[in-house]
Amino acid sequence: MNKKPIIKNYIEMKGKDVLMDTLPEEKRKEIALMLQDNMMESMGFRRLTASG
Repeated sequence: MNKKPIIKNYIEMKGKDVLMDTLPEEKRKEIALMLQDNMMESMGFRRLTASG
């Protein structure tokens, strides 16, 4: 019988580890965009805004 692993995502905020699931939806989206932008930037890409 195989059990699926339980994955819990934490992020460090102001020196403390915070469980992502405890954050409000809007804050999670904001963090996700920041992480995406940082990963894209490390590969030489950047997000385009509507104004260009």
